[in-house]
This record gives sequence, structure tokens and C-alpha cells, in this order.
Amino acid sequence: MPSETPRSRIASAALCAALLALAPAPAGAQSRSDAPLSNLAPVAPVQDPGDDVSIPAEPAPPLRGSLEDGGPRFAASADAAPARRPKGYPAPYPAPRAPYPPPFAPKTPLPLLESYRTSYVARQNLRLRPNATPPAVTPPPTVAVTPTPKQRPKPKTEQNPFDPLGVAVGSTLLFPYVQASGGYDDNPNRLAPEFNPRPSAFFRGEGGVRVKSGWDRHSLEGELRGGYSEYVDYAEASRPDATGQAAARLDVTRDAALDLRGRMSLDTMRPGAPALASGLPSVYVVNRPVVLGVGAQAGPRQKFGRFNVSLRGLFDRVWYENGRYSDGSTLELARSSYNDFGGLLRVSYEATPDAEPFVEGTLDRRIHDAPTDFNGFYRDSKGYVLRAGADVNLTALVRGEISGGYGRRDYADPRLTPLRGPVIDAALIYTPSALTTVTLRGATSLNETTLAGASGALSRSLTATLSHDLLRNLNVTLTGDYFTNNYQGTDVQERGGGVGVRLEYKITRSVSLRGGYMHEMLDSSYPNADYTANVYSAGLRFQL
Repeated sequence: MPSETPRSRIASAALCAALLALAPAPAGAQSRSDAPLSNLAPVAPVQDPGDDVSIPAEPAPPLRGSLEDGGPRFAASADAAPARRPKGYPAPYPAPRAPYPPPFAPKTPLPLLESYRTSYVARQNLRLRPNATPPAVTPPPTVAVTPTPKQRPKPKTEQNPFDPLGVAVGSTLLFPYVQASGGYDDNPNRLAPEFNPRPSAFFRGEGGVRVKSGWDRHSLEGELRGGYSEYVDYAEASRPDATGQAAARLDVTRDAALDLRGRMSLDTMRPGAPALASGLPSVYVVNRPVVLGVGAQAGPRQKFGRFNVSLRGLFDRVWYENGRYSDGSTLELARSSYNDFGGLLRVSYEATPDAEPFVEGTLDRRIHDAPTDFNGFYRDSKGYVLRAGADVNLTALVRGEISGGYGRRDYADPRLTPLRGPVIDAALIYTPSALTTVTLRGATSLNETTLAGASGALSRSLTATLSHDLLRNLNVTLTGDYFTNNYQGTDVQERGGGVGVRLEYKITRSVSLRGGYMHEMLDSSYPNADYTANVYSAGLRFQL
């Protein structure tokens, strides 16, 4: 069948339109002439088949739905039933379902995270912040402004309102004090009953200073005190005493520092001591020979991770004053003055923040001013002390240091046996409450002596102190101590101690009243060396 040409299609369309126009209308229906022109489809005009013409398209039927509604777009007439969605068209987008399980929403949400000061976000926020704050809006002079009353801050309750504030020297605090007291001593020279000790009233003056630095780097702490006791009825018993110590740390780097330490002591020897005995029952020392000692330590300290290594050089100088016998002769104690050179090595490990075990070794050599003492013994010696222990902070209530080890000292004189024995040291502070403090101290030392035949004295001491605040400005302190002296090479042994109580009433930060009682005793195997003494005192203390 031959294909239709455009002209044949146009003729067919015109013929169909003519037949529709001539067809009769059905009964009961409106004639086409009465129909509105808007319902008549346009009829294309018949043109010559030879012309190049096109038939205009019928108007497109209305579309249901729109792109904005998200529904399908398909044609439908106004009076037609809702058309079904043709195949191939996508289904409308379903409504969002509620999440299951519901998202976690805490009742107390966490605060928003804040960026670090050096982070990128913080720097950007700082740049976006306006450089200048807008000026405050000042009300016109005709408008009255009710002033906002400033609330005064509540005064803070001071924990220690009667403690001294100190004197600031730059960033260093000094705590000076002076004290004057008087009392009664029934045995000023600590003599045995066989020597008929004389009691006497006494006056005592004392002063000192404590130093504490507040530097960001380095550190300095120290304390120095000294006093003199004047006995009214027994001038020979008058004596001075002093003690002091200081510790400085110079920080070189974060893990390296230089340690500097110093100490001094000034004391007197009691006339009835075995080392001052003349060997004659009627001849004894009448004065109190002075013993002065100074020492220094210096060396580096380096930290390697949790290990801490400290190396220090030691130097000590001890002077002795000559004694005077009751028969007028002189006891040449100055020959026993000596220099002590040595070194100390300490290695510790920080196991936990509350426990730092350590090992420590000390090696030294003592050289006396004279080759022999007044008894003819060569006293130069070499010695060492090895110990191990730990710095502990057992709880928030107990802190301190405890150690134990062994010490030995060999003398140049073959007649003197080595001085040796275990050494135990401890310093613990127990604070059960803010009002009560318990201090326990133990020490072991290898001391020099001039007792004939004795190489030295192995001395051990134990001291316990209980301090309690009855009121904010009323303090009571109980003290007890016990000591032993073992003169190795002889059978001389001593045991002694004392107990005491002291009351302090603080009138102000700077002024306080003090009073106390002390009982001392000594039991010695050496003849006529025992003694007992009772001391009563009261005084006034000024401090800054």
C-alpha cells in the first residue's frame, strides 16, 4: 500500500470535519449551533493541496498535579473521573517516618565544647571580635538615674588569724622574732648528786629569723635562732646556744638544678660528761666548753624520667673550747678540733606521687688539728654510711621520710676499734585534724669523743611532740624524748630523756605569752655522771 503523502492527509482531515458538521444531533441534546464556541474544536481551513501547510494542534488537556506538589503529571478533563497513575510514573515521595528508637536526648546535656586559646577557631573568633567596644550610652542630664548600690563582699574567714604575716623583701618573706623569758633551774650544770648541784634563777634572751622565698624559679628556705642563758646564782653555768640551717635550689633547666645547703650549731658540753672526766674524784670541769660546728653542701641534681640523681660535696668544721678543771689546770679540748671532707650520692625513683624510695651513700674523712688528743690517741678516721628509705605521703594525714642502713668508721690508731652499727632515721608528721599535729623524729649519728679507750659514741635519739590548739589563740605542746649513747671500745653506756609541757597564749599576731616545764634525767654507767633537772620558765615573745 502506497504511503500517504502530506496532501492526502490534509484532504482526509478536511473530509472528516465536513461529515461531523453535517451529522444530525441526537434527540434531547443541544444542537451544535447552541453550543458555546469555547467547546467547539477549531477546524483547520481547507487549503490548496499544493500549498505547504500544517494543521494546528489541539489545545493540550489540563494537567493534574504539579512539580511543586511532587505528584505525577498526567492529562485529565474537568468532568472526567480521577485518572489512575499510569505505569512507569514514580510514586509520590512518602512522608518521613519517625525514627525508631527515638534519638537519645539527656535531661542534663553536656556544655558546649570550648576551643583552646591557641586553636585555629579561637584565633579566628579573636580576629572577628570588634577592636573597640561601643561607648556606653550616657543618659541626658535631665534624666535621673538611680545608682546601683555596690554589694560589699563578705569577709573571708582566716584559717590562722594569729600567725605572723612576715616582712616582705621583694618576693621573699622574713619572719623575725625576739623572746625574753625567765625562770628557775634546780641543776644548771647537770651535775650528779655527789657534786651538790646548786639551783639558780635565770634570764634568757633569744632571737631568730625564718626565710621563705616566693620565686617562680629557684627556691630558698632557712631558719636561724640563737640565745643566751644567764644564771643569777651560778655564773659558771651561763651559756650560749644557737642552731641554723638553710637550703637553696638554683634551677638550671627543667630537669637540672644546683643544690646548696648549710648548717651551723653552737652548744656547750656539760661538766659531768664522761669525755671531760679527769680520772680523779675531786677534780672536775667547772666551765661549759663551747662546741661550734658549721657545714656546707653543694652539688648538682639531675632528673631522668622518674629517676632523680643528686651528687653533693660535703665539708664540716668543728671547734672545741678548752675546759678548766677545779684545781686550776686546763683541759686541752682544742686539739680535738677537726675538718670533715666527704661526698654524698643519692638516687631516688618516683614510684607514685605518694612514695619515692631512695638509696643514699656517704663517704667522708676527718682530719684533726693535732695528731693526737690530750689522752694520746690518734683520732683521724675514715667512714661511710649506707642507707635506703623512702619519702612517703601515706595518706593526706601522714607524710615524711624514713630510712635505715649501716655505718662504720675506722681510726688511724690501731688501739681504737671501728665504730659501727645500724643507723635508723625518721621524720614523720601526723595531722589527724586541723587543730592537732603529732611529730615523730628519730636520728642516729657516729660522734667523736675524747674518752680514753673509746673510739666514738654511737648515739640514737627519738623525739615525739604533740601540739594541740585548745583555742584559736591558745596552744598546748607536749614533748617527750629518749636517747642512748654507746661508747664503743669501753663499757660506758648512757640512757636519758625528758618530758615537758609548754603553753602559748597569743595576744595578737605579734605578741604572745609562753610558759613551760621540763624534766630531764640521765642514767650513766660512768661514775658520777647521772643527773636530774627540773626547769620552769615563762616569757614574752614578739614576732612579725
